Order: sequence, then structure tokens, then C-alpha cells
Amino acid sequence: MIEHGRFFLPGPTEVQPEILEAMLRPMISHRGAEYEEIMQRVHRRLQPLFGTTRPVYVVAASGTGAMEMAIRNGTRRRVLSVVGGGFGSRFAALAEECGRDVTRLEVPLGDAVCAENVRAALDNGQYDAVTMVHSESSTGVLADVQAVAAVVRERDDVLLLVDGVTSIGGMVIEMDAWGVDFYFTASQKALALPPGLSFAAASERLLARAPTVPDRGYYLDVPKHEQFVKKWQSPVTPPVSLIYALDLQLEEIEREGIVARAERHDAMARTCHHWASSGDRGDLGVCVFPKSPMRSPTVGCFTITRRTPSIVHRMREQGYVIGGGYGELSGSTFRIGHMGDHTVGGVEELLDVLDGVLRTAK
Repeated sequence: MIEHGRFFLPGPTEVQPEILEAMLRPMISHRGAEYEEIMQRVHRRLQPLFGTTRPVYVVAASGTGAMEMAIRNGTRRRVLSVVGGGFGSRFAALAEECGRDVTRLEVPLGDAVCAENVRAALDNGQYDAVTMVHSESSTGVLADVQAVAAVVRERDDVLLLVDGVTSIGGMVIEMDAWGVDFYFTASQKALALPPGLSFAAASERLLARAPTVPDRGYYLDVPKHEQFVKKWQSPVTPPVSLIYALDLQLEEIEREGIVARAERHDAMARTCHHWASSGDRGDLGVCVFPKSPMRSPTVGCFTITRRTPSIVHRMREQGYVIGGGYGELSGSTFRIGHMGDHTVGGVEELLDVLDGVLRTAK
């Protein structure tokens, strides 16, 4: 078993013992007053994390479930998908599985999408929605959602759907101010909760479109979630134990403060990037993968000239868990999930151990 404070996978991330213990409470009725009181607290604390005054839906599904909710409710026929890594590709593939006509706006791995390229693509095609990933955890690149949203908003009938799975909870998000139409995240990333929940907010524009879109299904139907959130309930039976954990963790996040939490994540990211960019790390075969100066505050991706599985395995032997590369980068990179409740001090201890592993592998 890995000692607490040493689990740096890019997701699921580490969960504090007291949050896990909260799930041991007895069951309650999900249609009763006690549950509704919990959901009122949860909702009040989720809205600032999204930067929205709109309802935030709590969905008993992984982040991919919320991604499908975005497509099934926010797109009609033709989708422009920004693809700069594994999860942008998943968004596009999911739209195709839902029967949409998808055009991929390919961004070289390690680069961030340029808003002007999005404008050019929209000028040259008829689309009703744009999909993108804010923090691409396969590459460690952070996209400029605000700039892309400004371009999309130039067109009245095009909606922007954003995967915020590794950004929400780890940085300041301004959904309403930026003009995003659907933002979603998942419990097991920067919110530092067990897997199993996703969270999503829809703009008034998307809420108006959703009833006109056929085949939304039942489970992920936005109008239905909108109806039930106003009663502090879920359309279906929720995982009550996970809701207990969510309630306590959001209280802890509120106590820390969103700005302070974002600053801590930024400091952890800078610590990792400085480590990889300084001294003789180049001689050890390590460098920062993203070419873009915009880098994720929650996931660091690093090029490694040695076999990644060996590095990951040897770190495990030292009592630490880090991530290997993802998708096309599986053999050439490793990743550090510096998110959730981790600290700069904990990251520095991890990097000291990683330094030793790299030097003995030389």
C-alpha cells in the first residue's frame, strides 16, 4: 500500500483519510429533507468553482458521462472539435458515436490552440458547437478558454462545450464571464474526491437548445437535471456515500479559498517545471514536454529518453506513484499529477526521490 502523500497519479488523485471516512456514514433517503439540505450546501459551494450563477448538476457518472451530456444536449449536427491530445480526441470520437458530423481542428501535441485558428475554421464551415479541453492531461497543456470563447460568441448559434476535468478546482474558472456554454469536471481530479461523480453547468443558451435536440436520452438529459436541481434532488438514485464525501471536501475547499487553492496549484506546477528545466536534468534525459508557455496547473508532462515504464515502476518501488505517458506519448513521457490536496513540500519530496531514480538509472 502506498503511504498517504505519495500518490501523484494524474487521476484519480489522492484523497484525504477524513474524506474517505465521511463515506462510512449511514444511508439516508435521497428524497428526504436531510439529503436536500446537503445538496443545498453542495450547490452553493460548487458555483464559485465554476464561476457561474447557473445551477451545477451533480451526475453519478465519470467525466466521460458529463462529456456525453455536453454532446447529447448541446450539439445538433455539425461539431468542430479542437484536438490537441488524448482527451480532445475522446471528445471528438464521442461526438461521432452520438451521430454528429465532426471536423477535427488538430493542434500539434505540446501546443495550445490559437483562437484565430478556431475563427478561421468557423469561417470555413457550418457548425453548431465547438468542443475543447481546457487542461489536456495527456500533454500538460493549458488552453486559453477565454480567448476561444470570445471567438465562438461572435456567432449566435454556435455553443462552446469545455472539458474542465483537470482545471476546475485547480485554478480560477469564470464560466459566465468567459461565455462558456457547458463546463464539466469530475470528482477524482483537482477536487480530490473518489471517482464516480461528475459536475456540469449549462448556460441559458444551451438550456434553450437542449429541448430541440432529439435523442438526448434519460440519464444525461439537461432539462431533467435542471428541473431536479431546483428541488435539491437528482433525477436518479445518487451515490449517497460519495455525496457525503463531496459535502465535506467542498467545505474544506471553501475554507482554503478558491484563489489560494489556485495559487497552491500554480506553485506546485512551477516547482515541477523548474525542476525539469534546471541543472543537469537534460543530461538525465528529462525536459518539460509542452512547447506552449501555457501549462496545466494540475498535470505536469515530461519527456524522458529512458523507458517510461521502468521509471514509473522504479518510483513505485520507492513508495511513490506517478503516471506514464498517455496515448501517442505513452513511450516517451511521464506525468505528475500535482493537484487536489497535494502541497509544494510534498512535490519537492517527490522530485528528490525521482532525481535519485533517474541518476541511478543513468
